[in-house]
Amino acid sequence: MRSLLLISLLSIPRILLAQMDTVWVPWTREYTFGDGIYLSFQDLRRNAPSIPLRAITNELGSPVMDLDDVEGPIFRTNANGTRERFQLDAVWGYCQSGVVHVRAGTGFTRVGLMGSLAHVLYQDVQRIMDPYMMYGSTTYNVETQAFLDMTDGSLLPFTAASLTKVLQRDAFLLEEFNALSKRDRNRPETIFAYMRRYNERHDLLLPDTAP
Repeated sequence: MRSLLLISLLSIPRILLAQMDTVWVPWTREYTFGDGIYLSFQDLRRNAPSIPLRAITNELGSPVMDLDDVEGPIFRTNANGTRERFQLDAVWGYCQSGVVHVRAGTGFTRVGLMGSLAHVLYQDVQRIMDPYMMYGSTTYNVETQAFLDMTDGSLLPFTAASLTKVLQRDAFLLEEFNALSKRDRNRPETIFAYMRRYNERHDLLLPDTAP
């Protein structure tokens, strides 16, 4: 258990470990994420949105109450009292009602399963060649699964290869996973099961938000 705690601490980005006065706690379903806009992955790991929801207004100057329904530009007031305009689709992610959303595919998607190796479902656009179409190809939307690696914020394909890369941090699970047949390793249910086991053995540490 001590070694697993050490691994969990090592998984915290260095810039966050520099905050020595921060109390880190394991994520649970009761953990509260602050609402607002994440300009970077570090905002999520610090649970400190760069732009709190209360500071965001629409074009008319009215408060934005629901980021999920935003269309068009939004604004914030900077330290000089000047309104700054920006587009929601240009940011890394956001949190609405305690639910984390990250950019993926054609827009934003909620993190469906939080953990050191989180899980997301998102809409992606795929193009296929069609010799009978005038322009030779057609596009369609597909639902895609991915991992969100909470060590660096990267989105990884939901594949055995991606999982093997992550399991390099856990020799026990890696050996067990590699002992499976190639067919079993590539089963979605196997990948999902080992993602859960990895999260059970590696706590996602976040700043304590308790009052």
